Amino acid sequence: MKEFEILKRNFMLHFDEHLSSRLREAGAPLLPFWRFLASYGMWGFLVFGVVLIMLGIGNPIGWLVLCIPVVLTQGLTLGLQFVIRRPRPPIATAKIDMWVRTYSFPSAHSAGSMAFALMFSSVLILQVEYGVLLSVFLLVFALLIGTSRIMVGVHYLGDVLAGFIFGILVSGIFFSVV
Repeated sequence: MKEFEILKRNFMLHFDEHLSSRLREAGAPLLPFWRFLASYGMWGFLVFGVVLIMLGIGNPIGWLVLCIPVVLTQGLTLGLQFVIRRPRPPIATAKIDMWVRTYSFPSAHSAGSMAFALMFSSVLILQVEYGVLLSVFLLVFALLIGTSRIMVGVHYLGDVLAGFIFGILVSGIFFSVV
């Protein structure tokens, strides 16, 4: 029975690596775009939040409260990475320079960007005339950030999907408690 579990795990990892490789091949023509997004996409969320506060949309303290699950998601994701210890794709695959080479699963960029998009969307939909449109933009932007991490070769598809799910869970729990 233990051999079956090992075979199943190896198959899933190989399948994940294969799908990620295929995605990278398909996205190769847009590599400069993916590099930019993978490196600076999270800064886009920060700028978006600052612009909302500067425009006087909503309560600045309320926006800061919404950042709690984003920071919490980032911290918990990094903690999970050190518990699970899944190695990143080979360094030769990476199309960007990484400051620190942490573990791969789940993707902190995907989790954090999804948490940000969901938390800020929950308020934008209620308080801004074009809140639904802005929320769709934020969710698409979060999906693009996660995808960019696969395209530049620093994460596998499974890492990114797990990151999105984790960001949704933490945001949902925080939103239901608050």
